[in-house]
Amino acid sequence: MNTVKALAFFMMSLLTAVTSASPSQDQLQQLRVSVTDAMTAFYMYNGLEADVKYAARMDRNIEAAFDALTSITEGGDSDEETAFIRSLLSDWNTFSTLIADNRQDIMTRGYPDIRLVNEMGEACLSMTKEATRLYKMDGRPAEEEVSLPVRLSHDLEFQMADITAQYTGRGTSNLGQVFVGYHTATPKEMAATFEALLNKFEAVVKEEDKRTIRGIRNKWAFLSRSISNYNENSVPFLVLTYNDRIIAELRELTAKYR
Repeated sequence: MNTVKALAFFMMSLLTAVTSASPSQDQLQQLRVSVTDAMTAFYMYNGLEADVKYAARMDRNIEAAFDALTSITEGGDSDEETAFIRSLLSDWNTFSTLIADNRQDIMTRGYPDIRLVNEMGEACLSMTKEATRLYKMDGRPAEEEVSLPVRLSHDLEFQMADITAQYTGRGTSNLGQVFVGYHTATPKEMAATFEALLNKFEAVVKEEDKRTIRGIRNKWAFLSRSISNYNENSVPFLVLTYNDRIIAELRELTAKYR
């Protein structure tokens, strides 16, 4: 836990050290997916009595987000980009400190402070919004632009991670919506967005890759049913397993369209 706080302190020291060069879309993608999956890992950690597997998952995501942010702080061609980056760093400091504190509360007293969990979620949401705005910002050098298939795959990966965070937040706590109050869309709305993106993605991939898309659709069929019925039969472990498989397949496709 001290390591997480040390990373937060180090990132705050970079608030005055933003240099020029636009942050890459890969770094921004890594950031928004990693902090979202860290929330998922936290929910599972809380709901499954501090399971070390999810503690390790949290650590991996925090480290991945930190690596991305370290690279992103080297960017900022325009005043607008620099402002976004400073906001990201401030939110990171809040998020990483709170995830450490909330995790410590679970270890020492068995449950976190709900107000602090909500503040952690708000910081996560703010980071992903800022990262998404930077990702989509115009004016990026042509050699840094990602192809349409990569962009769609990135959006699908992030949407999948976001859906899973909301589902596990609801499915691992008897406090329900309190734990996921920072989400602005319902599970049904998020699922509709995922399906629309998947249709667009399938339309632009090569014929040889449509088999992989069908595999994603099969896994998604299970997930969408679980998302619709989370109040009746919550299965966060299975949803997380399918989430990981879908994201792994999306990343394999992403690599083909670089």
